[in-house]
Amino acid sequence: MTVLSLVLGPALSNKLTGMLVLALLCILVVAYGTTIQLVFIAIAEKDYPQSLALATSLPSIFANVGISLGSFTASTTVRFLPLVTVGYVGAVYGALAIILALALRKSASK
Repeated sequence: MTVLSLVLGPALSNKLTGMLVLALLCILVVAYGTTIQLVFIAIAEKDYPQSLALATSLPSIFANVGISLGSFTASTTVRFLPLVTVGYVGAVYGALAIILALALRKSASK
C-alpha cells in the first residue's frame, strides 16, 4: 500500500493509470483488513479466549481511527498542496507504520 501511495501522484496524470492504482489500493485495503481481523481472532481463540469480543472489535475501531486521521490529513494537504501530493503524504503514514511494526517485532522477539 505504501508503494502504491507513492505511485498515486504520477498515476493520476492519466485517467486509466489513476483508476488502476486506486482500484489496487482499494483491493489491498479490504484484503488487509479482512486478514488482520482473522489473525486477531485466531490468536484470541488460542491464547486469550476471554478476550475474543475485544479482539473482534479492535480492527474496526482502529480502522475508523485511521480513516478519521487520513481524512483530516488529506483535507489539510489539499488545502495547501495539489491533489497529486495526497499519495505522498499517505506514503509517510505507511513508512511510519512499517518502522513501528519492525520496532515492535524486534522488541517482542527479545
